[in-house]
Order: sequence, then C-alpha cells, then structure tokens
Amino acid sequence: MRIPRLAQLGGGIAAAAIIAILATAPFGSRAADHLDAPNLAAREDADINDVYVFPGSTAGRTAIAVTTSPAAGVIGPIDYATNVRYKINVDRNADAVEDVAYVVDFAAASAGSQAYTVTRYAGANARTLAQGVVLGGGQRGDTNALKGDGLVFAGLRADPFFFDLAAFKHVVLGVNNGRTGFCDQPNNTGIDFFASFNTNGIVLELPNEALSDSGGAIGVWATTLDRATGAMIDQMGRPAINTVFNHTVSDKQAFNVTPPSQQVTTGNFRSNIITTLETLGGYSPAVAGGLADFLLPDVLTYTVGTTPVGPLNGRALANDVIDVELGLVTQGAITTDCVGAHAYLPAFPYLNVAH
Repeated sequence: MRIPRLAQLGGGIAAAAIIAILATAPFGSRAADHLDAPNLAAREDADINDVYVFPGSTAGRTAIAVTTSPAAGVIGPIDYATNVRYKINVDRNADAVEDVAYVVDFAAASAGSQAYTVTRYAGANARTLAQGVVLGGGQRGDTNALKGDGLVFAGLRADPFFFDLAAFKHVVLGVNNGRTGFCDQPNNTGIDFFASFNTNGIVLELPNEALSDSGGAIGVWATTLDRATGAMIDQMGRPAINTVFNHTVSDKQAFNVTPPSQQVTTGNFRSNIITTLETLGGYSPAVAGGLADFLLPDVLTYTVGTTPVGPLNGRALANDVIDVELGLVTQGAITTDCVGAHAYLPAFPYLNVAH
C-alpha cells in the first residue's frame, strides 16, 4: 500500500505523523531517537539509544540489552566513558522504583581494549548504590560469565534499530530525493537508514528468578549517571517518549533527569502527552488521558517468560516499534514505514557483529 504524502492528509493526522516520525528520524548526522535532548550532544557516550527486554535463547532466562553512543565510531565514541555509570533498573512491584539494579563501570581504554565490572544492587541499595555485590566483568568485546549464572557482553555492535530516513526527508522535510513517500521502493519496501550504523551495546542474560520472584511482570529502564556526583544524565524505558511528547528544550532535558516514579506528577510531562494526542492525533480528552497514564512512567513493562510485543510488553530486537507508534499516533492512518528488522544473532549476545 502506498502511503499518501503528509501534506495531502488531514491537518491533525499530518502533524501527528510528523511528530511520530520525529521520534526516530536523524537530523543531519544525528538520530533523534538516539539523541532526545540537546545537552546529550556533548555526552554521546552517556546517551541511551534503546532498551530491549526479551526471553533468552535458553528457557528460563531473560535478556536485557541497552544501546548507547549513537552512530558509534562516526558521531559517538567507541570507548565507554570512565566518568559515566551505566545502570539497568528493574522494578518488581509496579511502583516505578528500582528494586534491583545492575551497574556497569568501565576502566580507561588501553591498546584497543577496555575492562569493566558489573555490580548488582538490591532493595534500597538499588536506589542509593551504597552497597552492592560485584558479579564479575571482563574486557570490552568479549562474552563473560557472571556470578549467579549470568552472562554479560559490552562492546561495539551493529545498531539493531531500523527506520526509513530518506522517506522521512522527502515526505516531511520536502527534500527532492526521488522518493514519493513511504513504501515507494520496488515491492513496497523502504530504505533502512540505520542498516550500516554501529552502536555500543551492553547485554545481560540472567535467570528469570534474578529479575522476578514470582515470574510475573517487571519494569525495566536504563539510566546513565555521572560517576563523580551520581547525578542522572539520561534515562529511557519505552522508545521515543521524550522526543514525541516533550517539545521544549527545558522539558526534554528535565525529563531525562526525572526518575520514572516522579514523571507523572512532575512538570508538564503528562499534560504534554495529552495535549499532543488531542491536538495532533485527534484523540478525545478521555482517550488521550488514558494513553498518557499508560505511557507514563517511562518504564518498559514485561511479563517474564512471555513473548515480547514491543513496546507494549517488553521489546524484542525485531519488534517494529516504529510501525506501532505510527499507528498509535495517527490512529491507523499510517501503519508502516515498510522497513523490516535487521539480522540478529540467535544466541547471546543477540546484537549482530559491528559493521
């Protein structure tokens, strides 16, 4: 199916589509989904691109992948920052407060390698990071075993994210690049801008019981912290929440340093979602409010052991979250960018080798 030009769609639908696409479209050489606030431009090594949660290739295990440093090696650095702590948060009781945390700390790179350690924090320590248990570590680029039957990988990988940038440039920005819209290539395919880009990936694979006592629902999000002060630099759970719904620089930057448990009642975050859905998506106030209550806090919820349907229940690498978001924000007017998933590895660390 050929998607009509946004200019030919109704005003609300056209604007909604633009907002949805802005969540993932690179401006110049930067990716907006990967750089959701201007202050992160100077700290790409602390910029969280995406968060994934899905079943491991072995029964009874769950994988969590966090990618950072957009277009690593081109824009973002390949080395991990030594002044940044990379934290994976797990909420076990649906209060948007971490009950378990895994923190990865990196030493300085040397001769093309970089050592790191993984520390697990539980209970109040997951919030304060006052006292934890070192599970292990290793060298960047290697798969390493962790205490408690876990696995970890940290290093450069192919970016798993997929999206048609050229169609966006033509349809939204009016760039005359030979495109007529989404899905206008032979056989109704798109062009994947991210197909050749790399990213830094941290991947954990853990027994299900390490994440959930009962095998039920958990909430997962990632944060990056300043190693000297402990201050939050970036946070992310579901894809593109900040970029789609917060439109001012101050709101975007404030969102990235607001813990999920405070996002519903802090600042303009909830009202920004409601206003965007009402004005640009044509939703009623009641429906927009209900969607806002689902989208906040910015935590990727997942029922352990189930099939992920990102971003509604976990997020597998191949889940086409852009198609879901296009359909959500445009109420079905645009349902796909006709770009499919990348190739991924069938087993740990799942992210494909770097280009």
